Amino acid sequence: MIADITISEKSFGPKTLMHGIKFSIDDGEKIGVIGRNGVGKSTLFGILAGTDKDFTGDIIYKRGTVVVATAQEHHDLGEQTVLQYILSGLPEYSELRHIIETYPLTMGDDMDKINQYTDAVQRCDDKGFFKIEEHVTRELDNFQLPDVAHRPLASLSGGQKRLVEVVKIMHSNAHLALVDEPTNHMDYIAKAQFIDWLRDAREAVLVITHDRDVLKEVDRIVELKDGESVSYKGNYDAYLKQNAVSTGTQMNDFEMIEKRIANLKVKVLDYQRLKEKSRNPGTIQKFKRLEEVSRKELAELQAKEKPTFWIDKESVAGLNYKVAAQYDKFKAKNIRNHQRNKYCRQWLKRTFGTRPT
Repeated sequence: MIADITISEKSFGPKTLMHGIKFSIDDGEKIGVIGRNGVGKSTLFGILAGTDKDFTGDIIYKRGTVVVATAQEHHDLGEQTVLQYILSGLPEYSELRHIIETYPLTMGDDMDKINQYTDAVQRCDDKGFFKIEEHVTRELDNFQLPDVAHRPLASLSGGQKRLVEVVKIMHSNAHLALVDEPTNHMDYIAKAQFIDWLRDAREAVLVITHDRDVLKEVDRIVELKDGESVSYKGNYDAYLKQNAVSTGTQMNDFEMIEKRIANLKVKVLDYQRLKEKSRNPGTIQKFKRLEEVSRKELAELQAKEKPTFWIDKESVAGLNYKVAAQYDKFKAKNIRNHQRNKYCRQWLKRTFGTRPT
């Protein structure tokens, strides 16, 4: 295991976005992170990359682990070229290059510096740094970015910068690569190049993506849902099958909670009525206690948030009749709620002439 991730709380103002994120990453493991828009995928990426430290929890990397991540923003680039940017982002490259370029001028008979220089040359050879410029330039061509190696990075479009980030990651030789939506803006040739790299990469890779072709190549799916994380062994196809089974169980559990809530509401009214009709102090206390116990349980159950239920269309076709009927019922209820909210927003806009935030 090279990483152990626990996020017990991540909030934005009064809104809690995450409260139960927990998973680990093994050496060489490929993990696909999925979830609907707004569940916190980009926020999780920032936390793992170390750019977001405003959370409660622990991100523990094994000692010596080198982590690289695609940058989500680019500021203060100046005239730095694409090639300079990629090379500066490679672990050890800048330090080793500095030693190789400067030590011969100053080391003389200093054995410590001579040994450092010798080690740096060997390390550069092991990591392929002596031919790295040629390799990176060729990779940029493969990603349909010809003649950009010596252009300022700031002059590139947002989509081109995203492709540059992917090339940087592919040449990093880190222990863990964090990649956010890599195939956006890629044509089929570039995407095939990335998928080939992902399939053969020795490093562990955590990739946030909606691309099913990429998700077919991972070893595990981590789904973010309802503020928590759920891990599914296998690729996206395996996830779909497991999700259909687990969602069926969740729907059944939630229906049991709904039935219990309805039953407790009746009990509370019954105990309240019996308490009011009683004349014996002991009997009054008995029904009062039963009413309080029922009200407490009712409040706890009503405070539980409704889980998010989702099953892909192909898996729905394979569900048994009972589970399919449950899913149709919850899906119809979600559609009705969405339509009700839509009509409410339209009414507010017509009435007040503005769109509510």
